Amino acid sequence: GERRRLAQEALTAYLVCAFCRVVDAGVMLLKRWLQLTNSIACRCQNRVREKVVIVTGSSSGIGHSTALDLARKGATVYLAFRKHKIGEAVAENLRSSTGNRSVYFLHLDLTDFSSIRSFVHEFSKREQRLDALVNNAAVFHHPPALTGDQIEVTYQTNYLGVFLLTQLLLKDVQRSPASRIVFVSSAAHKLVSEQDLLHYDPRELSKPTTFADHVRSYGLSKLAIHLFAQYIVETAPGVLVVLVDPGNVWTPIYRHSWQSWSEILTRLKCFLFMKSAQEGAQSTIHALNAPDIKSGQYISSCLEVEGTQSYDTTAVQRLIAHSAQLTAFPRHSDTTNDPSQTRNKTDNFL
Repeated sequence: GERRRLAQEALTAYLVCAFCRVVDAGVMLLKRWLQLTNSIACRCQNRVREKVVIVTGSSSGIGHSTALDLARKGATVYLAFRKHKIGEAVAENLRSSTGNRSVYFLHLDLTDFSSIRSFVHEFSKREQRLDALVNNAAVFHHPPALTGDQIEVTYQTNYLGVFLLTQLLLKDVQRSPASRIVFVSSAAHKLVSEQDLLHYDPRELSKPTTFADHVRSYGLSKLAIHLFAQYIVETAPGVLVVLVDPGNVWTPIYRHSWQSWSEILTRLKCFLFMKSAQEGAQSTIHALNAPDIKSGQYISSCLEVEGTQSYDTTAVQRLIAHSAQLTAFPRHSDTTNDPSQTRNKTDNFL
């Protein structure tokens, strides 16, 4: 009886293992089929060779795929992210895999305004111009927290840090005769209104209790990006500004979203039906290379989704003034490019 029981257990284990392998193979085949039938690829001529480009959030995901494409096309690429320990390794991996030795890592932490100023200071010592800035870095479903600057972490990472970085780099961008600023956005910006944004105080820490709360927080930060993009379009006419919706992409941005095994079915559906990072990067790549894009356009799947969207001018001005106040922009050091020369945060506002 004991021998028979062990044999039955072994057979059951074998059948379960075989079933799992069949399911795994089926899932991978389905994923591959979906990739082939829904594949989007930028077909534009290479316009980034020998261009100087910064890509934020380029340690993984869409940012890394964007940086890889730029390196392959011969651009000088600056990887900008906060993971000190892997920064040089990521850069060396791109240099080795593409043969492009002009790939560099510079530390950038968007949750730290002093880090942003130090990044810009270091970049400006190395380069005379910036041909393209890709504002890709973002977080979603982050646990409730305030940054060291006392700003809600999602809002600072996704918008306020981007605001300060872009403002500080604008003079470098304007030195290029054909410069571009690409903002990686999201359809989530449509889920909130300008009034929602203007009544939001990022210095107050709220505690989201539902997935919808996290989506709203994310949407507010992305709507702020759209209003800021309009401001850049209006105040820096020589710079081409493009907003990009990569679609639903399976990247590490969801690392805070899955907290229990009960959500494994949701994870499986996301894996199957979301784009890969490489697919998600195609619209960003298109925004960097397409010859016929107009400033202020919003694109997805390498196609124009909306023309230049016009937000209320007063709302834009209020957002920019508040953002300048929260980031203490401009400081004296912002015009001298020396972060060691600082003033009190309440000094100079726009």
